[in-house]
Amino acid sequence: MDRLQTLRGFLLFLLVAGLAACPAAEKAPAPNTRYQAVKATPTAKAPPEAWCDLEFAAGTGARLALPPATPVRKPGGALPTGRWVWLNLWAAWCKPCLREMPILLRWRDRLKQDGVALDLWFLSLDEDADELAKFLAAHPEAAPAPSLRVSSLGEFKRWAEAFLFDADAPIPLHLLAAPDGRVRCIHNGSINEGDYATLAAWLR
Repeated sequence: MDRLQTLRGFLLFLLVAGLAACPAAEKAPAPNTRYQAVKATPTAKAPPEAWCDLEFAAGTGARLALPPATPVRKPGGALPTGRWVWLNLWAAWCKPCLREMPILLRWRDRLKQDGVALDLWFLSLDEDADELAKFLAAHPEAAPAPSLRVSSLGEFKRWAEAFLFDADAPIPLHLLAAPDGRVRCIHNGSINEGDYATLAAWLR
C-alpha cells in the first residue's frame, strides 16, 4: 500500500511539473473592426477592379452630377471638367468616414504632386443641417471645401439610381469620375492606405 501511494504521489508530481513547464495559452486577439480589417489588408498590387465595386469602361458610365445639395463650407460651385473628380459620401455619425478623411486629403495632394489633376469633393448625407453645422464648427479639419449636404435623402436616392448603386448601401462611398465627366469607379467602404500605388497608376 505504501509503495502504491508513493507511486501515485510521484505520478502526480510529474503531472504538475509537466503542466508548469507548458507555456500558457496565448489569449486570442480581439476581432478587428471592419475598418481595421480593411486597413490591414495589403492590396497595393491588386488590379483596380479588385478595388472598384463597380467599374465602367472609358466613356460608358453616367455623367457625374451633384444631387440637390447645399454647400456647408465655402466655396461651393459646380463640378469641374477636364480633370478627375473624387466624390466622397460621408456623414458626421460615420466613424470610418471620419477616420479615412486624412488619408483622402493626403492622397489628393500626393496625386497632384504625381501629375494627376484631381478634385476631392465631400457630400454629407446628414439629415439634420443644424447638427452637421455644429459638428463642422467643432471639427474645422473635417470635410474641407468643396463640401455639401444633400437636400433630402429622397432626392439622394433618386440621384443614386443614375449610377446603379444602392442608395441604402453603407458609407463611406466613393465615386470617381474621369476628365470626360463620366463615373468610372465606385468603391463602397473604407479606403486602404495600400491602394494608393494601384489607383495612382490607374488614374494616369
